[in-house]
Amino acid sequence: MYKRILVGFDGSPEALEALRRAVDLARALGAEVHVLTVVPPPSVVLGPMMLPETVDFTPLVKSAEEALERVVREHAGGVKVEYSVRMGEPAATILEAAEDLEADLIVLGRRRLRGLERVALGSVSSKVVNHAAVDVLVVRHEAQG
Repeated sequence: MYKRILVGFDGSPEALEALRRAVDLARALGAEVHVLTVVPPPSVVLGPMMLPETVDFTPLVKSAEEALERVVREHAGGVKVEYSVRMGEPAATILEAAEDLEADLIVLGRRRLRGLERVALGSVSSKVVNHAAVDVLVVRHEAQG
């Protein structure tokens, strides 16, 4: 069935739940998991004219890689899990990575954006679902408490 699962991971509780679900699926199916964190350059969030072109984003990417490595180590549970960090617009970058990795399933957490945040960022999961060439599993996370 699924042999290569791509998980979009942004550090949120919803993304952590998506990672757990992907690892469980991979264990059951004998699949491999690739976890991707997308770092949007500030120009994606603030607009292209907000920053000079000479800004070095290496420290930001390095920090994301270190955080992702810790999460993967804690949650891989014996499943083959690889990870990477890319810069770009999140939905487009996830779709590109799925194609590059020849993923046959994308797993994402569902975040509930509200108000201005939804208008400014849109829903990554909705964009991916609408444009993916492969199956997409959107995992709900119920807050505890």
